Amino acid sequence: MESAPGLQPDFTDVVNNLLTIGIAVVDRRFSVVMWNRFMELNSNVRAEEILGKNLFDAFPELNRNWLEKKIRSCMVLKTASYSSWQQRPYLFRFKAPAIFAQDNEFMYQDASIFPVRDRHGQVEGACIVVHDVTELAEAKRLLDVSLEQTLDLEESNQRDGLTGLYNRKYFDEQITQEVQSARRNGRPLTLVMIDIDHFKHVNDTLGHPAGDAVLRSISTQMCSTLRASDSLCRYGGEEFALILPQLRIEHADVILERLRSAVENTSIAIDDSTKVSVTISMGAAPLAEGVTPGQLVNMADEALFASKRAGRNCITYYNGKSN
Repeated sequence: MESAPGLQPDFTDVVNNLLTIGIAVVDRRFSVVMWNRFMELNSNVRAEEILGKNLFDAFPELNRNWLEKKIRSCMVLKTASYSSWQQRPYLFRFKAPAIFAQDNEFMYQDASIFPVRDRHGQVEGACIVVHDVTELAEAKRLLDVSLEQTLDLEESNQRDGLTGLYNRKYFDEQITQEVQSARRNGRPLTLVMIDIDHFKHVNDTLGHPAGDAVLRSISTQMCSTLRASDSLCRYGGEEFALILPQLRIEHADVILERLRSAVENTSIAIDDSTKVSVTISMGAAPLAEGVTPGQLVNMADEALFASKRAGRNCITYYNGKSN
C-alpha cells in the first residue's frame, strides 16, 4: 500500500484503537500478543492485564476445544476460518450493546481467524477478528417474530373457531388449487360432502352447548381417521367438506366407510350423566373432465342428498353406487 510523501501510518496503532471491530492476536502457545480497544471495552480487561497471558486461562468460558482446533487448523493450513453468528451466536461472551440489552443478554458476533506471519513469512500465530452483529441478529429476530405472527394470523383466519378444522374460506381456495393441481399432474381427486344426521334434534333437545360438543368431538374423530394429505373443512353448520387428493372414487370406499363407522361408534359425553351418539351421511364425487370446482361441490352435494333420502348413515357416490 502506498502512502502520501512524508506520511508513515502506524497501522498497529490504528488496529489497537479500533472501536467497531475486535482484534485479538495469539501466538502458537495461545498467549495474547495484541488486544485492541474494542476487546478492552467489551471484556473489561485492559491490554496490559492480558498481554502475555494464555487466552483460555483469561477467558475460561470460551469453547476451548472448538476454538483451539480452529486456531491450530488456521496456523497449520495457513488459511482463514470463519464462524457466523447463526452457526455460533458468539465467540466471546460479551454483553450486548445497551440499545439491545433488553432482548439480548450477549453480543452476537461473526468471527474470523487469520494466520499471522513473521517477517520471513512463517506463521507464528493467529489473529481473531470479532464483528458485533447484534443489530443484524436483532433485526432477523424481529423479522422472524413478525413472520411467525403473520403466519399465525393467516392460520387462524383459515380455521373454524369451534372445531379447529379448516373453514369455508380455506375450502373455497383449496378446492380450486386441488382441481388445478389434479388437472396439471393428471391425478385423480375426490370430494366428499358430509352432514351430521338429525343434528337439529340434538340442538333442540340438549341445547346448543351440547351441539357444539358434538361438532368438536366428531371433528376430532374424523380427523384421526384421515390421511395427512386429506383436507377436512367445516363447510357450515353441521356440514363438512372433505378433499381427498390423489384418490380415485372407487378407492375412497375404505376411507369413507372407516370414517362413517368411527363416528357411529363414538359416544360423546355432554355432561357427567348424558352421552349421545350420532351418525353421518356422505356424498362423494370424482373430478371429471371439464368439471369446475363449483360443479364438483354440487355433484358431491347431490350424492349427499341421495344418502339422506336413502335413510342416512350411509355413503352415496355420484355415479349412483350406494352403501
